[in-house]
This record gives sequence, C-alpha cells and structure tokens, in this order.
Amino acid sequence: MIRGVARLGQFGLLLSTLLVAGCHGPVRAQTYAAYRSGCEPDEVKVVEQDDHDLILDVCGVYEDWKWNALDGWIYDGPSATQPNRAPLVVDSDGDGIPDGKDACPREQGLANADPALNGCPPPPDGDGDGIADRLDACPTEPGVTNEDPKKNGCPAPTDADGDGITDDVDACPQVVGVTNEDPKKNGCPADADGDSILDADDACPEEAGVKNEDPRLNGCPPPDQTQHVIVTRKEIVITQKIEFAIGRSNIKQVSFGLVDEIAQVLKDHPEVLKVEVQGHTDNTGSDDLNRRLSDARAKAVMAALVQRGVEKERLTAKGYGPDKPLASNDTDDGKAKNRRVQFEIVEKKAPLAPPPKRLKPPTETPTDPPSGEPAAPAPAEPAKP
Repeated sequence: MIRGVARLGQFGLLLSTLLVAGCHGPVRAQTYAAYRSGCEPDEVKVVEQDDHDLILDVCGVYEDWKWNALDGWIYDGPSATQPNRAPLVVDSDGDGIPDGKDACPREQGLANADPALNGCPPPPDGDGDGIADRLDACPTEPGVTNEDPKKNGCPAPTDADGDGITDDVDACPQVVGVTNEDPKKNGCPADADGDSILDADDACPEEAGVKNEDPRLNGCPPPDQTQHVIVTRKEIVITQKIEFAIGRSNIKQVSFGLVDEIAQVLKDHPEVLKVEVQGHTDNTGSDDLNRRLSDARAKAVMAALVQRGVEKERLTAKGYGPDKPLASNDTDDGKAKNRRVQFEIVEKKAPLAPPPKRLKPPTETPTDPPSGEPAAPAPAEPAKP
C-alpha cells in the first residue's frame, strides 16, 4: 500500500514537470541564456528544438541546452555547429581603419603606409601646402618640396630675367645670362674670352680683344700693320677698301693685293663654308642704279676670288645699293663709310680659328690683274664710288 502511494507521488511530480515544460517551452532557457551571457533577451533566439534538446543563438554564438526532468533546461556548452559569419571588426573611432591596424584607435585619422602613423590624424600643416609643419622651413607660406631641409616647403624661387637660373643663385637676376661655375658670374651674360666685352657684342667671342667703335671689330684683337683681313664671328672684315673705277665694277689695280689677302684668308679658314660678297653704296644717284652697280661690283669681287683659287661654291654675291648704310649719308665721311664691300659669313662648321701669322706682309706694289678680270659697262647714270 505504501509502495503504491510512493509511485503515485513520483508520477505526479513528473507529470507536473512535463506540464511546466510544456507551458513555458524554451522561454526559460532563453531567459537563463541572456542572464548568463549578458545579452539582451531579444538577442537570444531559438535555432532548433526537440523534446530534450535546444540550440539557442546567444548574441551570435550557438549554445546547446538539454532538458532535465528535475532541473528543466540546462546549459550544455557551445554548439558544435556555429553560424558562418564574418569576424567582428572593431573600429572604435569610426575612421574606417580597424583598431588592430590603427595606431591611434581613439582618434579619427587617415590611412598611412607607415604603421606608426596609420589611422592617426595628419600632422599640422599651417600653410596647407602638403608639407607638415615639422618638416616645413616656411610653415606660414605655401611652398614646394625641396631636398634642402632649409628650403623645404618654402615658395619656389623666382627667375625675374627668365634665363632659367633662379634669382637665389643668379648673380645678375635682372639680366639674361648663362650658367657659370663662378657664383659671382652665374646667371650673368656670357663673356667666353674674358675680355670684358659680352659675347652678344663681341665680334670675336673666342679671342680676347679690345673695344672698337666699329661693331664689326669690337672685341677682336687689334690687327697689326700688315693685317688687313680679320675673321670674326659673323663676318670677314677688311680694314681697307676695295677700290673700283668710278661708276664701274672694275677693281682698281691698287686693290689687287687686298683681294689676294682675302683669297688667302678664305683658303686658311676652310671651316667658313659659305660667304656672301655684298656690295653697298651711298644714296647718291637713283636707288635702282646703285643696286645694279653694287651687284656688279659684288660679282666682280667674287669672280676675282674664284680666279685666285677660292671654291666658287663657297661664295655668293649680291648688291644692296643704299639699303644697308653703316653711317648717315648726310656727311661726306658717312657716305664714304657706306660705299663698301662686305663679306658676311653665312655658314660655318666649327668655331673660327685665329688667322695664321703671315711671314711677310703682302706687297704694296700693284700687280697685274688676273686674266679675264670682269669689267661691266658703265651705267647710263654714274654713281659716286
């Protein structure tokens, strides 16, 4: 009798437990799981459930729970099956750089190849030129990068004269010049021969010379008494005049020696590839007549040089009449300077060499004209030679 009553009591207890489990389902397990893990109740969800087993998603972690008739739902450890989720990335300052790689995880910053600076705020740059103040020699003036720490971040140097040499190293910042190893001459106009006559004004820039009022000889060595032909940068200058018969293109005998010397100089300077023999007059008479006369005289001089052995292909001839005066035609002296023959260097292949020393001066004794010396007929209206 007593044993029957005991069995009846155990059955009643089991029945009541089953009724409680059936009434509450997994709710109590969810409550326990939230309390145990510290998650909010709504963050604990049922994944699977049967009569005796329960899988809960507790803040993203699956947990196994077992049913016990006496104790109800009991935690049974992490589930063997876990959700396939990306690992949690923590970015405390919200700058897009995970804390694990952020050198300044509590301050919003910028990505940087240097791990020690990655994620940190950019260094101060007061002038906004992209060069941090700690590296900027001019932190209050926008500037440019420079390998010299004393100039890094400073404004780019100016070049007032536009010669490609910045003013900070240009000894002549207001005058166009050239590079020079001497800081006192760097950026100053060139004077290759060091004669204090700038190359731009020096007719002989590779030979030290002297000043001369004649721009064709300025900066050239002074000629000796026997030298009447001088090779300059742009011209073969003659210090005497080629004399012609009045109103004609015939070369006077007194000038044969000078023509001989011109021919010899051309032979001595093969680097002078092409020369234009130019005839010029003053403004006496008509311009058309003077142009024709000057052209005939230029051609006569060219022919005389060819007859003396100068290659014809090295020479051209042209008369300019009164179109290119050297001086004013208002005075007799000016007109005399304008009546001339010039030898302009048109083409050369190398710097001009100094003229060779002549062993003896050319004879002043007139020589017979070369055979075939051209003689043009006199124009109808003569011009003053």
